[in-house]
Amino acid sequence: MFSINSRKLRTNLHDLGQAVNMIITGRWLFYCVIIGILAGLFALLFNFLFELIQEVAIHQLAGTVITHPDNERIFEDFILPLDFFAIEQPWLLFFLPALGGLISGLIVYKFAPQARGHGNDAVIEAYHSSVDLKSNIPFTKLLASVFTIGTGGSAGKEGPIAQIGAGIGSYVSKKLDMGVRERRIFMMAGLAAGIGAIFKAPIGAALFSSEVLYRSDFESEGLVAGVISSIISYSVYASVTGWESIFSFQPVSFSNPYELPLFILLAVIVMVAGILYTKIFNGIKTLFDKVSLPFYLKPMVGGLLVGIIGFFFPAVLGTSYGSLQAALHGNLTIPFMLTLVVLKMVATSFTIQSGGSGGVFGPSLVIGGLLGGVLGYTIEMIAPGTITSPEAFVLVGMASFFSAVANVPVSSTILISEMSKSYGLIVPLIFASAVAYLGAQSWSIYKQQLENRFSSTSYRDDFLSEVMQHLKVRSAFQKAKYMPVINHRWRASQILDEFSRADSLILPVDNDDGDIIGMISLYDVRMLLQKEVGDVIIAADIMVPPKLLKLNDSFSTALDYFRESGEPELPILRPGSENQFIGVLSEREFLLKYEQAMSRSRG
Repeated sequence: MFSINSRKLRTNLHDLGQAVNMIITGRWLFYCVIIGILAGLFALLFNFLFELIQEVAIHQLAGTVITHPDNERIFEDFILPLDFFAIEQPWLLFFLPALGGLISGLIVYKFAPQARGHGNDAVIEAYHSSVDLKSNIPFTKLLASVFTIGTGGSAGKEGPIAQIGAGIGSYVSKKLDMGVRERRIFMMAGLAAGIGAIFKAPIGAALFSSEVLYRSDFESEGLVAGVISSIISYSVYASVTGWESIFSFQPVSFSNPYELPLFILLAVIVMVAGILYTKIFNGIKTLFDKVSLPFYLKPMVGGLLVGIIGFFFPAVLGTSYGSLQAALHGNLTIPFMLTLVVLKMVATSFTIQSGGSGGVFGPSLVIGGLLGGVLGYTIEMIAPGTITSPEAFVLVGMASFFSAVANVPVSSTILISEMSKSYGLIVPLIFASAVAYLGAQSWSIYKQQLENRFSSTSYRDDFLSEVMQHLKVRSAFQKAKYMPVINHRWRASQILDEFSRADSLILPVDNDDGDIIGMISLYDVRMLLQKEVGDVIIAADIMVPPKLLKLNDSFSTALDYFRESGEPELPILRPGSENQFIGVLSEREFLLKYEQAMSRSRG
């Protein structure tokens, strides 16, 4: 006699599950490694072209020195001997950003209009709408951005490299013919990999890719993939550039709780400044939208305006990370920092909102860091010894300002810690970032950022499916005291007579053997009687295929049955029976219970 060893069966099934899990994990791990390697190589190429174009345009043609953080330039020794263009005419600063804007606009117009503006918003929009990033995005964004920023456009590197990385992730998923969910995850992994490499901040970048999508939510589905890809890309990038952090900073630890009120004050300052910056940023976008020029010419106009500012105040050109590094070393005056804060807000808005290709993360760090420097060095000047380190206020300003304008309090903290190796300041960094985030949560520099996962079209389908699977028919069905089964030979008058005594608008139909072969609605019977053909047509002529529910069926099954039958009610089988019925599920009760569940899920 055949028998089954249940213990052995469970063991075999468990082993099979583990093997399948290892196959899936191994496959995803391999793909994340590929995305990380490609993102790291693109980050190296991006930095090389950026440094080359900036050296030729700003230094050799215009004769202007742009300062950098201690560990940012990586190809300096190779590029500096290339002095073929050394004419050093400062007046060219008026026109170089405009030229870069024109080249960038033409590249984007010709190859990938999706690459306009700051890349993070494009990635967020693509994620929420579940669309592919075009396969030519990485190269188009790379070229457009190095010309925008390299010629003096006021923007950061993180937006371009984020879109480049996300484009790589989208391309990999497309080539592997993966589904929508995998595409979203690989886009997040690519975004994290790009930022993790260019800023040498792999953990913060992975958290950023999960946090930046929403104002008050966190996307966990791509976090693990983001961590893997980001660490791989960081390793590729740092193997060539060195393992030092972007910004050098004398290590200091938080040890004075009396500084917390000052950090609250800084958070309030950057919160107000962040709201002002967002208004300026969006207001200039409105102005450029009204300019009646082809979109590929608008970056030239924005570049010209930036060039005018940059001629009189060159520190505003490019990323301005050099000024941020100088603030960390205490080498800037308070008036200089305040001036650069205001001009950086305006110049970045001109660059990005005219259609120039660059990021808003970098300028946000500069603005917030300098505001922190203003407060820290002012306190040190007025009351020496009151605070442990005025330079620490620069870092706290960087993190809290970006937290305020981008709604990313967790990732901004980790990013700044990694970019400066300032792990001893993790407490004031997260403290001020949280305060600034709470105060400016309704504002965002990212227009495509949504409130939460339920607001996302891409996530909503998964979310609705989860709710539908969780809800069961037993939670919404209506019991019927009398629910007869109609024989397939009955005529309309007989059927109507049964409906008059039944508790439902739909009744099942059986054959002579008692098998349920269909169902019929009261509406269909009444229509026959109105047409005076009730004695000619029998139940078998007007019945529809049976859609019979069980109490443990999910709402997802019920929804499919409602769609397929088009009936307002569906019969429910008595447990353990194939031809006896306990009641019905009405469309009205179905929708009411579903809406109640969704309301609870929203909050």
